[in-house]
Amino acid sequence: MWGNPAWETILRKDQNFRRAYDNFDIAKIANYGEAGRQRLLNDSGIIRNLRKIDSIIHNAKVLMGLGSFDKWFMAHHPLSKGE
Repeated sequence: MWGNPAWETILRKDQNFRRAYDNFDIAKIANYGEAGRQRLLNDSGIIRNLRKIDSIIHNAKVLMGLGSFDKWFMAHHPLSKGE
């Protein structure tokens, strides 16, 4: 069985990502400035791609503007509210 090498890399580095991204706390990530970006770029335990890091920070800011991921998800979920 062939796995997806990219996802295998992510899964192997899961704890490193949790540590680097403040346990995926969206409010904290949304507030990362230049020092946060540089810290992530220098962290050898994660994938250090500037575009990906910038996207994660940007997406956290967008989610903060929406209120929460739960609210966004429930508003855009394909199933009706009764399902």
